[in-house]
Amino acid sequence: MPAERDQQHASGPPAGLWPGPDIPRQQSAPGLPWPEAAGPVPPIEAQSTLPWPETGAADEPGPVPPADGPDLPPPPVVPPPTAPASAPAGESRRKWRLAIAAAVVLAVASGGVAVATLRPERPQAAQPPVQSGPTGAPGPSAAGSGAAGPPKPPSASVGSAQGFTGARLALPGASIGVQSGETFGQALARSDRTFGRLRMARIYLPGLPPVWKGSRASLVNRPVVVSFKASPREINSGQHDARLTSWFASIPREHNVYWSYYHEPEDEVARGAFTAEEYRAAWRRIAGLADRAGNPKLINTLILMCWTLDPKSGRSFDSFYPGGDVVEALGWDCYNWGVKWKRYATPQEIYGRVISKSRELSKPWGVAETGSDLVPGDTGTGRAAWIRAMTSYLSRQRPEFVAYYNQVVGQGDFRLLDQPSIQAWRSFCLA
Repeated sequence: MPAERDQQHASGPPAGLWPGPDIPRQQSAPGLPWPEAAGPVPPIEAQSTLPWPETGAADEPGPVPPADGPDLPPPPVVPPPTAPASAPAGESRRKWRLAIAAAVVLAVASGGVAVATLRPERPQAAQPPVQSGPTGAPGPSAAGSGAAGPPKPPSASVGSAQGFTGARLALPGASIGVQSGETFGQALARSDRTFGRLRMARIYLPGLPPVWKGSRASLVNRPVVVSFKASPREINSGQHDARLTSWFASIPREHNVYWSYYHEPEDEVARGAFTAEEYRAAWRRIAGLADRAGNPKLINTLILMCWTLDPKSGRSFDSFYPGGDVVEALGWDCYNWGVKWKRYATPQEIYGRVISKSRELSKPWGVAETGSDLVPGDTGTGRAAWIRAMTSYLSRQRPEFVAYYNQVVGQGDFRLLDQPSIQAWRSFCLA
């Protein structure tokens, strides 16, 4: 979920932000229009045609923070991700996978996706060379760095583009936001009608997972990224072993299930709810329980904030990493903060560090949450151009999934309600 990514954020996210059954239903949320898919369009250029400012003066801090939390720093300039010179051997602990260890190592070395052969839901498309995307990170111009007006309009070439071009190399999806009066099944159906049938869905469970049959995850009936929460101390005591063992055993084998324990634990550790050591130990214990199920579609996925890799966060990735022998994939939550930054940052700025880290660890990875609220003055055309650039960039980096956070929370409204933004994400989902 979106949260304030700042060292000063020591008290945890404001109440009511958890995007699951305990989040307040979105009141008076308008129904989403269901646009038709557009035809193919020319490729999108990486920099000068996008709606962010040209290179100029250094970024300035954002506007005065709202009452619900501290301000966010502008996005950093990130060097382009580079693939590791060599990759370690596969770290899977399941004995039945040893027979394909050699294929796993080859997959890691060639593209950083070590489990592609185990995950048939991954889109099959032409495999272009991995590109690092824009090498520079444009900043605000000297003349406009302090302006609060509308974003720089995109050029005609980008403005006229209505669809995703190129080979889609990731499962497209979204979080399912339940509006007032809807059931989860109705919200899922609405999302499918709006964006085209999603290839995966992001599911949040605010506590321990319920019985799989009839739960939100089972209603999705496609690959899911599902996370749940429980006290690390309770986990480490063995209190929930039986329940978790039963849950893992009940998960069917038709689709990939990227499961994650306590996604985004960083703020909880910062405010003293539990220690990083307790979190890592709990993660390892749960991974052992998952292993007993012997289900090749269960994929142990650690989900952290992109902000954690920013040096300004004051955090260490290793504090939260339970070990490469139990983590099979990495999930990242990355956002563009349009209202605070007053611009749409380049994809390289937002995702560059997490791509580099994933490759450094030779781990498959995905974007578990991403999105942007509207830059002040933008009616949607600027965000649509950002979405097209983001999906084009990410697809070249070969994540396993990309889920748009289509919800509203205290820090911003990330829902795609305008036609240009809807069409931009829909075209990626239908590619």
